[in-house]
Amino acid sequence: MHWKKIAREMGSSYPCAAMIRRLTLCAFLYATIPLAAASGISYTVDFDGVPDGKTLRALKMASALTALKKRPPASINALRYRADSDIPELLKVLHAQGYYEARVNIQIQEMFGHIHVLVAIDPGKRYKLEDFAIHLYCQSPAQPGACCTIDLEEIGIYLNKPAVAETILDGELKALQRLAQCGYPLATVEEREILADGKTKTLRVQLDIKTGERANFGPTTVNGLNKVRPRYIEQKMEWYEKEIYDSRLVEETQTRLIDSGLFSSVFISHEDQIAPNGEIAMRIDVEETKHQSVNIGVSYQTVFGPGITFGWANRNIGGMGRSLSFQGDATRIKQTGVATYLHPDFGRINQDMLVVGEAAHQAIYAYSMRSYNIMNRFERRCGKHFRWSIAAMGERLYVTESVHNGNYWLLEAPLFLRWSSANSLLNPTKGFTVEYTATPAFNTSDTSELYLTQQVSESSYLPLGKKEHVVLAQMLTFGTIWSNGLNAVPVSKRFLGGSEEDLRGYRYRTVSPLHHHKPIGGRSAIYASFEMRLRVSETIGLVPFFDIGSVYLTQLPTAHEKWYKSAGLGFRYFSFMGPFRIDLAFPLDRRKGIDRSYKVLASIGQTF
Repeated sequence: MHWKKIAREMGSSYPCAAMIRRLTLCAFLYATIPLAAASGISYTVDFDGVPDGKTLRALKMASALTALKKRPPASINALRYRADSDIPELLKVLHAQGYYEARVNIQIQEMFGHIHVLVAIDPGKRYKLEDFAIHLYCQSPAQPGACCTIDLEEIGIYLNKPAVAETILDGELKALQRLAQCGYPLATVEEREILADGKTKTLRVQLDIKTGERANFGPTTVNGLNKVRPRYIEQKMEWYEKEIYDSRLVEETQTRLIDSGLFSSVFISHEDQIAPNGEIAMRIDVEETKHQSVNIGVSYQTVFGPGITFGWANRNIGGMGRSLSFQGDATRIKQTGVATYLHPDFGRINQDMLVVGEAAHQAIYAYSMRSYNIMNRFERRCGKHFRWSIAAMGERLYVTESVHNGNYWLLEAPLFLRWSSANSLLNPTKGFTVEYTATPAFNTSDTSELYLTQQVSESSYLPLGKKEHVVLAQMLTFGTIWSNGLNAVPVSKRFLGGSEEDLRGYRYRTVSPLHHHKPIGGRSAIYASFEMRLRVSETIGLVPFFDIGSVYLTQLPTAHEKWYKSAGLGFRYFSFMGPFRIDLAFPLDRRKGIDRSYKVLASIGQTF
């Protein structure tokens, strides 16, 4: 009876139930209290009063409150300590952005169990750069200020603009680079004086630079060569011994060696002192890559079907960077085998010679063809924007299953001209490109079958905003063939629309006038493509596009031929090799029995 009475007083019909409940509650509290302490105090952070987005991003990067949010403090006092330690770092950022009278006040607010941290910024007036004086102390010639001219705008310094520390330091570095271009590789900043005027809210900067002696290029030592000959390095060097030192020549040489593909790393340096004869010794340290390679891969497209590619290459024939390669590609409708010999810097720098032999077979809706050709081409690069090439080619061509079959012995002399200010080959976001090709050819078995194919195209890229996350791209192409009638031109050499670059929604190389549902091909063509390239993230992009164009039997376009249109959406994955491209295209003027309702295209690089 005694136990039952106690149990009733405790609210249970059994004496052990209440004890078990109390023990369970104590165990729960002992278990959860340490877990709560271990998880820390979660909080949110807001910045108020920040004058611009760039400063806000810099403040967040410097703030421990934002950087360590995923590692919350164990107590409110630890959070206050974190906030107090943030203030000096935030002030450094504000001073670096030109806000030298800024104040920072951090408030920790607790409301309904939620902790909110408010970082209140009072930036004050932003200081401007009133003066940026550079005093040069030259050892040769002796007169101060006579050794080199440094223009402020040339080094990125603009007076009466915000006095941003990064801009000032960049200007200092560019001033030293400018001196290195004038022959002073050992120039150093002896003293930097920065004066802030609280009354006028301006900043004055004075740099005292000791230029050192003017130097000439001295002897060059090359380290790290294995299979590449020293003579190859000598051919790539932009400078000559005993000429005045210029850092731009050093940078250009380093770029050339990296672009050759023979080296995984290239580092060019100079000695720390100038020899008595006024020369400074140079040093080139390189690390060679593997010069031979084998490649194999697979692919699939709705146009070509499943495919396989394989090849072998040696990029250092004779130790002079000459390459020999063999490449084979096989898909459902096209098979090619190509052998290429490349002789870089043939006869002179930036002039290459290529010898190419190719065997190809292609069976598409418009025709079936077999081709065997050999070509000798010379390529020349003139400056950063212009390049051209000229070639001589002999080809044996067999065309069947077309509107005009035939066998041809062709001699061709392709000419190619290209001017481009585009900032990238695989993913241009700004600039302009113009290309022109002219290919005179004639069939040696019938001297009357002489023709001239010409094509000109222009493409432009307009970024919307500084980050270039949205780019408007367009390409316009015009082609014409001057010939003694249409039959003087093999069907495979005529214009046929519907490729990866034009009218993407239509069956491969079928857009042209038809004869019994068979493409004839044309002697002139106009294509236009428009794309909006949207970069959604660092690795993902979307590209809605629209294509329009037509092909004509006549040598010049007429007003009577139908215009074909296609539209679609592209997907881009930006990798280290360049953007990987997949386009889903739809023909808006679909031809029954010829075109599918859609077409998928995949490749590396943007469409144009």
